[in-house]
Amino acid sequence: MIDSKDRYTLVLFRTGSGVHRKFSLPVKPVKRALWLLAPGLCALLVGALVAIALYLVNLHNINDYSRLAKKNRELEKQISFFAQRMTDLADQFTNLKESNARVKVLANLAIVPGRIETGGIGGPDPLAAELTVSSIDSERKQQLARMHRDLQQLELGVAREESELGHLSTYLKERQTLLNFTPSVWPVRGWISSAFGYRVSPFTGRRELHRGIDIVNRAGTPVVVSADGQVVFAGYKTGYGKMVIVDHGLGKVTKYGHLSKIDVQNGDLLVRGQELGLLGNTGRSTGPHLHYEVVENGKVVDPVDYLID
Repeated sequence: MIDSKDRYTLVLFRTGSGVHRKFSLPVKPVKRALWLLAPGLCALLVGALVAIALYLVNLHNINDYSRLAKKNRELEKQISFFAQRMTDLADQFTNLKESNARVKVLANLAIVPGRIETGGIGGPDPLAAELTVSSIDSERKQQLARMHRDLQQLELGVAREESELGHLSTYLKERQTLLNFTPSVWPVRGWISSAFGYRVSPFTGRRELHRGIDIVNRAGTPVVVSADGQVVFAGYKTGYGKMVIVDHGLGKVTKYGHLSKIDVQNGDLLVRGQELGLLGNTGRSTGPHLHYEVVENGKVVDPVDYLID
């Protein structure tokens, strides 16, 4: 660009051919045009700078929004998971409580109103500790923290009911074992001709303690053991005739006298209801019947108190 006093001259050369072109512009109009265009150019430049700045700011906000949306999606998934887990645990807790109550009724145990134990819960909530991003809604964080605490309480409640069910199962097994070894069924069906207690003996005419009960039935009627136990005597005993004695453990012994036949031997292990002989009239007896005794810790007791069927 060549500057003169009155005009601006612009010369353009073409490479290789040497051809050139010349343009001349008056100085004053050019200056006037520049002064007129300067504000617009400045405004355009400022607008461009503002647009670039806004784009950069919005780009940062878009990134923040993207991160927030991702965090919220993760939060929604966690809330959905906790809600489903709490529903499942609540159903499990209710079922366990109902099962325990039914078992207690069957076992004749007191039913204590159930409640979810909250003892032992402490320390920082690990989930709440993670939710510290300022962009996450505060109410949503509190909702999730509450759900987490409720879930802990339900898990403790389920664990407590499961533990109680285990104790109940153990208790019932122990009770079942105790019942199996407790004389509780009739050794033979019939009518009681002579009860337990003092009576006038039909043989001596004196008042004597009748140590058991006499159950009358036909000779040859099967006689069964009244509880699980081991045969400690099977043979003939004066006064009792053919007799079987069974030790049930826990200090309990049963005796079966006046049998016509013995079907067991010393040392045999018997289970409740198993046949041990046939009803008869052996020994000191006035007719076919079974003399049945129950001994507890060395002392005779009324067998009727043990009969439950």
